[in-house]
Amino acid sequence: MKTTVVLISGLLLLSFSLRAQEEACVVKSKDIKGVYTGACVNGKANGIGKSVGTDQYEGEFKDGYPDGKGTYIWKDGHYFVGNYKMGNKEGKGDMYYESVTGADSVITGYWKKDKYIGEYEKQFVVVATSNSMTKVDCRLVDTKGDNINITIHQMASASSIGTTLPIPYVTDVSYVMGTFNNKVDQKLPNTNITRIQQVVYPFKAFIYLSNGENTQILFNAKGNYEVTINIQ
Repeated sequence: MKTTVVLISGLLLLSFSLRAQEEACVVKSKDIKGVYTGACVNGKANGIGKSVGTDQYEGEFKDGYPDGKGTYIWKDGHYFVGNYKMGNKEGKGDMYYESVTGADSVITGYWKKDKYIGEYEKQFVVVATSNSMTKVDCRLVDTKGDNINITIHQMASASSIGTTLPIPYVTDVSYVMGTFNNKVDQKLPNTNITRIQQVVYPFKAFIYLSNGENTQILFNAKGNYEVTINIQ
């Protein structure tokens, strides 16, 4: 009997300790406020924990907010597995939900400040450039097309003022990922433009110029792009 009483007393103390931790440890995201169990530092959820309110979250916390890797489950049952920063979805993750047809669906990609930004973290990446390319700008114009316009400008130097310099042009587009169907060149008075048509994305290619310079660009997202290359 004495052993039983001691055991019950120990369980009661453990239960009281957990309740005290739940009550004292603050979770700041309002929809998961309720019952918290887990690591607590300076009165706030910090480290690995679980908080159950209207919704629930289990994973890493920082200063009372979901921060790091975790799983968030909404009251309707759909859930997100991925990265958080100060209570917002941030970085790579997977959103699981039930579609209008009743089938299970998933959205995989990247989030920024709680908003989905697409399948890729960056729409494009300028991987490398040769020495004389002073600047390579890339811009996604729209997401409905499949063309890349490359515009080349020759930047005048102090030694070349008053002289006419030949403007470099694209001699070759060598792709290592994806494909394209056609390349059209257009020469204007101070600019050369090359249009790469019917691109299949993701598209990664070396762009070679007539003056021996080159750049490598990765285009992740589908669309029409404008690329501007300035040559010294």
